[in-house]
Amino acid sequence: MASPLPVDNKRVSSDSLDLTKKYAPEPPTTHHVVLGIVFTGTDHDPRTELAPIGIDLYGTMVPRTALNFYQYADTKKSYRNSENPWDRDLDRILPTGAIESVHFSPSPAEETSDMASLFQENFGLTHDRPGRVSMASDDEGSKFMIWTSGMPYEGDNVVFGQVTSGLKDLMDRVANVKKDENGKPDQPITISYTSMSVNKLPDPKRAHEQYLESLQDYQNGELDKGVTLKTYLYYDNQRDLEDTEYNQLHHPLPRIMLGISALIACYAVAKYRKRIFGRFSSKIISIRED
Repeated sequence: MASPLPVDNKRVSSDSLDLTKKYAPEPPTTHHVVLGIVFTGTDHDPRTELAPIGIDLYGTMVPRTALNFYQYADTKKSYRNSENPWDRDLDRILPTGAIESVHFSPSPAEETSDMASLFQENFGLTHDRPGRVSMASDDEGSKFMIWTSGMPYEGDNVVFGQVTSGLKDLMDRVANVKKDENGKPDQPITISYTSMSVNKLPDPKRAHEQYLESLQDYQNGELDKGVTLKTYLYYDNQRDLEDTEYNQLHHPLPRIMLGISALIACYAVAKYRKRIFGRFSSKIISIRED
């Protein structure tokens, strides 16, 4: 297991999350990206690889922004073999715990997908929960931010995704690395590898309409249409391991088998009691006669 990253004064923690709180439902997932985040140390403190961070992208809400990030991730697929391990991909930790990337060049407009012809970019998604991923642009290019807290934010960032696995490591470790007064990490934090997948929606418009219907129901008080952050904390293999350990501890089968064994033992004693206790009593009588 990887050792914890060095931390400064903690600003965020997954322990503070209310895992029962219901947030507004998520839009349809059009892409999924996994980032392998590595904290690069010194010769005396070797690099520590974190659990992969899984991010769902919402192309029916912001098709161009989602595709820009997807194509950015594609350029990092072979980054593990980079000749310069001191490159910084996540370059700043804001006071709120938001993790900010370095600038990168967005994809040209002609490279965008057909989704852009069906949906317009909008600001419908907000920074209302930990794990939101948004994009900002300026004269230097684009940069993305992963938010480790849910708080109102006024700015031009476009929310395009959500961390749906690995949120615990992101909040407890990456957001709390040692940094200077400007939020720059003392040691580089890099993206060592990525993997991507496209979720082919049979009918993107209908899927988006169903999302809007669920959102309206949630806003009208039907909280069961919402989602919690509980399943977002761990990466899939970590979650499977915890579920397995829990099931092993709480599964009723061992108790059922114990009960059946006890019943079988009681039945055997009742059926063969004369043989069992008869031999015992005859030995006692023979001892007395002697």
